[in-house]
Amino acid sequence: MELNDFGLIVKALRKNSFDYNGNRWTRESLSRAVHLTEDQLGRLERGDRKYLDNQTLMLLANSFNLTILERKEFFYAALGLKDEVLFKLEEPETQLSGILNTMEKLQVPAFLTDVYADIVSANKAVLDLYQINPGMLKRLRKTPAGFNQLYLIYSDIYGLKDLIGPQWSDAAIMTLLEFRRSSLRYRHTNYFHYLFNTLLKEKQFELDWYSCHRSHDNYDSTYERFEYEHPFFGPLLYTATETMIHTMQGELKLVLYNPANPETIAVFEELMKYGGTKIFQLAGWPEKKISN
Repeated sequence: MELNDFGLIVKALRKNSFDYNGNRWTRESLSRAVHLTEDQLGRLERGDRKYLDNQTLMLLANSFNLTILERKEFFYAALGLKDEVLFKLEEPETQLSGILNTMEKLQVPAFLTDVYADIVSANKAVLDLYQINPGMLKRLRKTPAGFNQLYLIYSDIYGLKDLIGPQWSDAAIMTLLEFRRSSLRYRHTNYFHYLFNTLLKEKQFELDWYSCHRSHDNYDSTYERFEYEHPFFGPLLYTATETMIHTMQGELKLVLYNPANPETIAVFEELMKYGGTKIFQLAGWPEKKISN
């Protein structure tokens, strides 16, 4: 990531953040808050300011109310290094092919997401767990952001609230906080703007986006615990563990559902028995297309 990209991130964060009085930051008000002149802040947003001191970065992070996870990405972005420089690995398509081959051998529900929380691939077991049938897959392929994890969580059309019941709110917030982290270095991209504007059509998403950092700032994305009454499979207990995979086009996240009691083990074994290892490629990656 080059400094001009970081400047665009700062600009995007300024336009989508609020000051201490609840007003959107302007260049004038933010420059006062971070002890810069308007010209200096303008140069920073244009990528002309070559040196960024720690105090300025911290004041910007505080002004934008960044969560702990977001701050890490923010400071990382300020280094001005691109993923293709940091991670001189295989071509993204080659890496993806290797990941899909690995996923075919997994014996638990699993899916793969990118920095935008788009679900790049999923095995049949996880689709069956969430009752996503072929007809629904067909509709989602035609839906803007249809394979985005947050769209599936927040959209009433999908009905995840009814599926997992009272734990829905916690699951939504945890996914949202992780999305805030993973997407921070991409807030300036056209695809993020398209995705964000699509998600904002879900009112609860908008409310949670602007409030989740207040009470969940210390969220740790190492794992999540799920315990709920599934309408078809009965009581389930499992943990979602995440493996980060670095690529030249940003990180991918492989999520595995690990059963935590005998009843869930039995359910997952049944899911795997009936074609659960079959892999479905869903959202495009590494190329991201904006749907009309």
